[in-house]
Amino acid sequence: MDYQALYRMFRPQSFDDVVGQSHVTKTLRNAISKGKQSHAYIFSGPRGTGKTSIAKVFAKAINCERSTDGEPCNECPICKGITQGTNSDVIEIDAASNNGVDEIRNIRDKVKYAPSESKYKVYIIDEVHMLTTGAFNALLKTLEEPPAHAVFILATTEPHKIPPTIISRAQRFDFKAIGHDQIVDRLRYVAESQELDYEDAALDFIAKASEGGMRDALSIMDQAIAFGDDHLTLQDALDVTGSVDEESINRLFEEAAESDVRAAFETYHQFVADGKEVNRLINDMIYFVRDTIMAKTSDTHFNYTALENFDLDTLYKMIDVINDTLVSIRFSVNQNVHFEVLLVKMAEMIKAQPETVQNVATASVAQEPNNDVLLQRMEQLENELKTLKSQGVAQTGGQPQQRQRSARRSGGRQKAYSKQMIYKVLDNANKEDIKLLQDNWKKVIAHAQNNDQKALVSLLQNSVPVAASSEQVLVQFEEEIHCGIVNKDESKRASIEDVVSSIIDKKVRVVGVPSSQWMKVRSDYLQDRHRGPGRETAQESSASHSENTTAGDNEQAEVDVAQKARDLFGEETVNVIDEE
Repeated sequence: MDYQALYRMFRPQSFDDVVGQSHVTKTLRNAISKGKQSHAYIFSGPRGTGKTSIAKVFAKAINCERSTDGEPCNECPICKGITQGTNSDVIEIDAASNNGVDEIRNIRDKVKYAPSESKYKVYIIDEVHMLTTGAFNALLKTLEEPPAHAVFILATTEPHKIPPTIISRAQRFDFKAIGHDQIVDRLRYVAESQELDYEDAALDFIAKASEGGMRDALSIMDQAIAFGDDHLTLQDALDVTGSVDEESINRLFEEAAESDVRAAFETYHQFVADGKEVNRLINDMIYFVRDTIMAKTSDTHFNYTALENFDLDTLYKMIDVINDTLVSIRFSVNQNVHFEVLLVKMAEMIKAQPETVQNVATASVAQEPNNDVLLQRMEQLENELKTLKSQGVAQTGGQPQQRQRSARRSGGRQKAYSKQMIYKVLDNANKEDIKLLQDNWKKVIAHAQNNDQKALVSLLQNSVPVAASSEQVLVQFEEEIHCGIVNKDESKRASIEDVVSSIIDKKVRVVGVPSSQWMKVRSDYLQDRHRGPGRETAQESSASHSENTTAGDNEQAEVDVAQKARDLFGEETVNVIDEE
């Protein structure tokens, strides 16, 4: 094959050619020029940062016939042989596939023989952390006292898996991720060397997507060039990586900021239809928020304005929520549901910042031409609202303030369930309806599966009806987030109710309760029933009890509660304990 991949074609052939690892190259070059190189080295760091490349340059430098200041000449037969891989004294071993004791013993037996054409034998063991414990033990003695003509270079991306006894016998060099600007400069050099047409925006994006790995950057560049027919454009780079451009992400955040969840859903599903990867999309969203924070804190200009009017605390929370979603989808079968929930969370988060939203709306209107009338109308409406609020406060006394204090105590966090709704179901629950639903619940899930309703299947998975009346059913959900979706999303709940109705031939309203709270809610309900049918407060109940009740009444109440519990939850789950 004549063509070589760019990362192979532009592999560094000298220490000066290495990008971003000056702390390693300077040390090695000085050691070689003074003849003080060690017998064993450990190169550790992220993938694609030059560990194997520097190992080969090192092998050339210590064996070069015309070395200058620790640099190989790349012209003598030994340098050319090592570059082409024909020199028998430089042995590369992949420890991932040669990780047994026998392979290491073979090295130990052969290392004693003198090199055939070079001054030193160099063993480059890649992914050394994959060696077994027995293989490491077999390597110990050789590493400690190797022959004078042998040098070992151990390369790894996971140095914590290497035994301390190995690390103590070698010099360790930690490679770092290559800087963004350094990658861009190298990509520009490669593009100009290949006489390619390129966009600076494409190079910038590739450097960001590579996450500090030069090999990854060159591979993405190679793929984008092939896709674009020897032209490197930003759109080509986005297409081959499955990423989304910042303008589209800005539009997605604008829709979330406007609480237009339906439009945000449509935008997201269009991304998926275009072949965009969900993981990378979420990463792009994190970078977008990060760039907005950087622009706000450093007073620099940022081209996209979807989040510029939000305070830093909101942006920090937004990054946390997006990052949590990135973690959760890795273990999820249905990624779409998690991303849709993320969009809803961001919209709710923005709703909780009324002043911020107002600023956003005002700023967006102000940017449009000839909007003086709209601004005047907005001011008029705001004044009218203030008047209504003041009148409402005067009429209702201290109730609004009380509600505000209650809201502050709750921390602005909405529960995924409503006790009031659950109590309504339990008040009218009976054995017949719950048995009917429990017997047919698997059919409900199967119906959703057969009709390719993936979102419903994801919600109903690990759910079970626990109480039911003729008009309502209480469903226990394993995940609290799924419970919240069912209780708050009208369309999702309506879809579930339609499926249930088609199975049992009866229309019922679905109410969700998380499994983590179900036992507590049930206990609270039974206690409230014990107080009386009106579920009065503790003080009222105590007063009424002291004035009007007798021992016989208490016994009758306990019997009623016990019977109600049996009717609701079944004979097998309710045990009556006589405390006397």
